[in-house]
Amino acid sequence: MDLLFCLGDILSDFRRLFNEQNFSLFQAFIFGFIANRGRGTLTEVYQCSGSETKYWSFPKFLSRGQWSADAVAAVLIRHIQHRFRDWVYVYDETKALKTGKFQWGLHFFRNFSYQKGGVNQSKFHYGHEFGALGLLCQTATQWHLFPVWVKLMTPQTLRDESDAVLKRICSKILPGLIIFDRGFARRKVFTMALRFGHHILCRAKSNAVFYRLPKPAKRRQRGRPRKYGDRLDIRRLRYNDIDINAKSYSIASKVVRTRMCDAEVRLVVIRNHPKVSKPYRYFCVFTTDLTLEIPKIIEYYQQRWQIETAFRDAKQHFGFDAYRLKSRKSINRFVQLSFVAASLTKLIFSTRHATQKMISVLEVCQHLGIHWYRPGKLTQGLRVAYLRSQMAIALFSAKFNEKTNSQNINVSVQEDTPLPFDKAA
Repeated sequence: MDLLFCLGDILSDFRRLFNEQNFSLFQAFIFGFIANRGRGTLTEVYQCSGSETKYWSFPKFLSRGQWSADAVAAVLIRHIQHRFRDWVYVYDETKALKTGKFQWGLHFFRNFSYQKGGVNQSKFHYGHEFGALGLLCQTATQWHLFPVWVKLMTPQTLRDESDAVLKRICSKILPGLIIFDRGFARRKVFTMALRFGHHILCRAKSNAVFYRLPKPAKRRQRGRPRKYGDRLDIRRLRYNDIDINAKSYSIASKVVRTRMCDAEVRLVVIRNHPKVSKPYRYFCVFTTDLTLEIPKIIEYYQQRWQIETAFRDAKQHFGFDAYRLKSRKSINRFVQLSFVAASLTKLIFSTRHATQKMISVLEVCQHLGIHWYRPGKLTQGLRVAYLRSQMAIALFSAKFNEKTNSQNINVSVQEDTPLPFDKAA
């Protein structure tokens, strides 16, 4: 029950964004996303929300309600940043497969999982693509990634294309470090992030080229000063063994320049040797924040993968890809509320003052009757199952406290009262 009170307390921070009726529907959506046990469609969210309104209030809240999904995301980001001191941004894109033809913004994209023998099997899907922002936060024991902002992308319109969505998100968040995958290693992306005061941390592609810093000229020469020095050969760098999280890595680091970015970057190269008969393999990441230490750079990028699992959890437990809506505004609002429900579910378990006592994995498994599964930390599936159990208990208690005729029946029987079958005997 403490978790439910904590969830309601956090939702009160969003009160100023809605009028009274819309705030009640907002709370109903969040509880419906968490409590539903199906795919998370709009109908299932309404049935599990416990709302006393009619069903049509839910689609009207998404299509015609006077509220902003971007403002909801901004309040969520500020709330999480206030709870955690060490945080960075993670940006990535995801897809949602759809089957209808009346939804706004549907387009085809290839599914490369059908490739066999290096040849694509000409199988395509159509659906929606989303640009999503996650907030990676560190506690005393582990890292948590909270999905906080998501926007629909459509290549057909300039307003909703990939770079436009990223620009809109970067312009409305506090300056910080943004972690990208190597698919975003483009000059246009990095220039945009740097213009809004952010630092970047990205993995380099296999064909990326880096240059040494130019040596200062001995005497003044005509023309502009050199910006790029000689081409860098990562095989000739000096590698040292560094222990990070009880694991040894062979790492080299150097401040270099690249044509993907206007600023100087710190390049970190990890070298490993999987087989003696094979050559070395190199893993390269670079960042514009020259003050970051090498172990921190490696740890940040190792934790970037959590945004992929956050997409999976949002689709599996919170109905991220189960919307049945037609307009761009309704789709954006639905998936944003799904992200809010996923983040709040993780937030109330990961902060110490959310409850008086931190809930352990053993306590959750014992409450759910699970004796065959003992993970090292709480997974999103265990969090959702525990919250649903608490909601079911609260709902049952509320119904049992009502005055019904069944509670007024006296079922006690005295020992000396003759029973009918005693007479028959």
